[in-house]
Amino acid sequence: MARKRRNYKPLTALAIMAIAALVAAAVTFTNVTYWVVNATKPPAMKYPGADTTVAGGNYIKVSYYYDSQNALNITGISVIGFTGDPTNYTNALRLCNYYGYGPITAQLIYRGTVGSTGYERYVKAFYVYFTNPYVQPGAGFIDATTYSQSATVTINPGSCVTVGVYLKIDPNIPMNLANGRTILATYQVDVQFTAQ
Repeated sequence: MARKRRNYKPLTALAIMAIAALVAAAVTFTNVTYWVVNATKPPAMKYPGADTTVAGGNYIKVSYYYDSQNALNITGISVIGFTGDPTNYTNALRLCNYYGYGPITAQLIYRGTVGSTGYERYVKAFYVYFTNPYVQPGAGFIDATTYSQSATVTINPGSCVTVGVYLKIDPNIPMNLANGRTILATYQVDVQFTAQ
């Protein structure tokens, strides 16, 4: 008696489709994590520099405010440049590591103009730097050259570094704008801290 040959092709095709379905299927499982959020002061903070006391604080002021639209604490530094004469404040701001447990690096990042007054063209240089503008690169612009970020500095626990600012104002500015009260430009410079 002859054996009947069985056709396994449909079974093979079905097995291949089942394996493909298993491979394509996603396995979902849940592993619970709890994220506990606490608050403390940041390891590094900004404070007014010593130059804010020169001439009774008439030439440079530091203030703080909260920008609720962007949920950021903003440090505002108002500086007066002298027309036609380069002006250099060497200690406009202090960056201090009072609350950190280890060294922190800091870098200045120039972001550009905030809004417009229409008088920005009279500012020929705005350059912020750590310690010495000629040794350690800063951030901002001098004439047509833009420096997007400074070198980094290390701030050890309990220590501070100073930030200076170099300004140059066009000597041909209209005198009604050179009154010490008219805002010529506002520039954003971020201080980026990195804990080591």
